[in-house]
Amino acid sequence: MKLHATLLAGAGMAMALGLAGSSAFAKDSGFKIMMTPKWTGFPYFEAAAKGGKAAATELGDEFVYAGADHADVSLQVETLQNFLTQKPDAIELAAIDLNAVAPVLKQARKKGVTVTTFDADAAQDARDMFVNQLSYKQAAKTMLDCALLDAPDGGEIAFVAASPTAPNHTAHIKYMKEYVKDDPKYQVFKVVDTQYANDDDAKSYDVAINLMQAHPDLKVIISSSAVSAPSGARAISASGHVGKVFSTGFALPSAIKSYIKDGSEKCFALWDPEELGYLATYATHLKLAGKLDVTPGTKFKAGKAGEYTVGDGGEIVYGKPLMFTKDNIDQFNF
Repeated sequence: MKLHATLLAGAGMAMALGLAGSSAFAKDSGFKIMMTPKWTGFPYFEAAAKGGKAAATELGDEFVYAGADHADVSLQVETLQNFLTQKPDAIELAAIDLNAVAPVLKQARKKGVTVTTFDADAAQDARDMFVNQLSYKQAAKTMLDCALLDAPDGGEIAFVAASPTAPNHTAHIKYMKEYVKDDPKYQVFKVVDTQYANDDDAKSYDVAINLMQAHPDLKVIISSSAVSAPSGARAISASGHVGKVFSTGFALPSAIKSYIKDGSEKCFALWDPEELGYLATYATHLKLAGKLDVTPGTKFKAGKAGEYTVGDGGEIVYGKPLMFTKDNIDQFNF
């Protein structure tokens, strides 16, 4: 397994706080926090790691970022098992599969390790909290709003997800289908297909080509994979479908800027992955320091990322969607 590992030493010495009415001491910094993404080398996760490092440095913690160089759940489990041998205080991960990582995460929690998921959740009983980019409903509406900019009169739409077990992608599709069925704003659309591309660029391209061939009246391909959405735009351009079919969903602005600027695509969406990683690490630190009770309704401040409220099941919603269009795409450089 190829590992891309960076050991980022936190700034400052560990401090101890005296507990009122007790001779015991609680650790306040110097925690060892280890993060693994779905795969390393992808700018989205590298940005999240940069944000995590920034939070750890600010708070005086040690930060380690490591993982396989491609999306493979068995390799992610192997990375997590390797983390446990290094005795971390906390593990952060973007889960490739909801349940496959659960056993090793449960093992970590039994050892007293705090487990935080971000970007994509694991089974709820296998982690302490989930830092979600957007609520699943908010994400679904944002992507459909982009699709409306592409095709104001509606038409046939198809979804591309990483896999049937990718927790965030399946939830996004579920809610998009519900909105298309029940919300008059989105009833101009008709869902005709759902395909899977494993967050792989070549496969995403082939899936988009196949969708356009299988559905001659297809209007919009929607994906919450930051790999599949720009691959769809590339497939549309290469196959001569510009102006007839559109690709949208979540993508890094750097990956879709050329399509937005030449007018072949009209809208993609995302959030700030660096601030998402910052929030995940900041919240993890607060829990380790005994300063965050992960129960619904608990409010807390995560440094420069602002204030948040813990929701049901330990979910913390980042909740700051960005929609990229020709008017604003030059404002973003990630």
